[in-house]
Amino acid sequence: MEYLKRHPYVLLTVCALTLFLVANNFLAITDSAESNYALTAKEMVLSGNWISPQIYGHYWYDKPIFYYWELAASFAVFGFNEFAARLPAALTGTVTVLFTYWFTARVYDRKIAMAAAVIYMTSVEGWVMSKAVITDATLFLFQSAVVAFFYLGYTENRRWYWLCYVFAALAVLTKGPVGLALPGLAALIFLALKRDWKELVHVHLLGGMALFLVLAGSWYVAMYELHGNDFLLNFFGVHNFLRATVPEHPAQDVWYFYIAMFFAGFAPWSFTWPYALWKYKKSHTWPVTRQDTCAVLLTIYAAVVFVFFNIVATKYTTYTYPMVFSLSILTARMFRDWHMGWRKIAWATGMAYMVIAVVVAPPLMLQHSGKEIGLELKQMDTDNAVICYYKDYSTGAVFYSGKTIYRGEPAGKIAGMEPGKISWNAKNVMPFMAIEDVLPQKNNIVIINEKRNNEAVTNYYAAHTLYLNKLSLPGNIDIFSVVARNDDGSEHM
Repeated sequence: MEYLKRHPYVLLTVCALTLFLVANNFLAITDSAESNYALTAKEMVLSGNWISPQIYGHYWYDKPIFYYWELAASFAVFGFNEFAARLPAALTGTVTVLFTYWFTARVYDRKIAMAAAVIYMTSVEGWVMSKAVITDATLFLFQSAVVAFFYLGYTENRRWYWLCYVFAALAVLTKGPVGLALPGLAALIFLALKRDWKELVHVHLLGGMALFLVLAGSWYVAMYELHGNDFLLNFFGVHNFLRATVPEHPAQDVWYFYIAMFFAGFAPWSFTWPYALWKYKKSHTWPVTRQDTCAVLLTIYAAVVFVFFNIVATKYTTYTYPMVFSLSILTARMFRDWHMGWRKIAWATGMAYMVIAVVVAPPLMLQHSGKEIGLELKQMDTDNAVICYYKDYSTGAVFYSGKTIYRGEPAGKIAGMEPGKISWNAKNVMPFMAIEDVLPQKNNIVIINEKRNNEAVTNYYAAHTLYLNKLSLPGNIDIFSVVARNDDGSEHM
């Protein structure tokens, strides 16, 4: 134990890996975000195409390539399972904890650095994103590095600026233009407040942008050469422009959404802020002063992230997650100012996460996964059968089964749901089949949710007095399988 206290990087690594890896092999890959990433990376490995992401055998332009590389590499080494799927986020989260400590210790001191690293590690979003099969943990590390190295370049040695361009390129390879835009805007506002525009002469702008374009631009150029306007239309048109201007989930497009996410995502530490700010007000001091230039930059960065995504039409719970880098360090500073204890809160929170990961999360995530369906289908002889998910769809079932599953819809609706121009239909890349064409097949397997209106399926089976097997799964899911039939519809023994 004394060894760990004397070696903070070892201590933080052990704690972070424990928190971020525990029970990962029991956490089913959930629909729809996690399963989309997992299936895309799986197809990347199976196809051998490590340049163009694809899903259901179609090219898929939802996100850039870097996170898919991480995920595909993990699958290639450890196989297509939950542990492998969650490993990249766990490792990236651990590196972020260590980086937060390193940067904060360099700017402030080791006590604040330890508090900041632990606060990040035990925040709700810090913990969840370091176990999730999505891009955000990787993007968080790269964007945080851009901000940190900009500050070190400004205050210590301008050679640090080169790393800004490197990590900005990696961020853009992870999630697109936003990877550069947010840290870059924060840096410009910081220089404006400092009235130090002349620093732009020293940030290696031409050489740095050349380095950035080589690192980040190579993949984008390759994708354009391979896929042309289809890539531009879908990646920049749908997944950037449309996302910014048309809400994908209108119910979440409310002014207080990210305020609520601050308290939920940065819990339990967010609930210490009202008390700390009250203490500052009572003492007639400011939590951030001009003399503390690092705190100024971190505050600007957090504000840029918060304001930008409030303006963007589509709102997700993870969009303001990059703020947590700033919030963790600023919170550690406030704890120092008011001698607030953080160790007991951190230990209690960490233990709670362990219980949640082992006891609560597995059954809850299984309910939101297609794992049970996929494993059942994997055991069934479906070589000559048409498999159809009626009125719903589970990408997770495709990932776990390794089989083609159609999305069954009434024939009249399919044309209006398929991808086309700039619209959210671009996400409907799964194979479609009219339910009217599925049911007469000699062999068919239809998956339905009992809570939905499934009369088209059940009435057809009843009218044709078909012999079928019905398998009921948790979550009100039924799998109907019809045995081989003759051309006249009678069953074939």
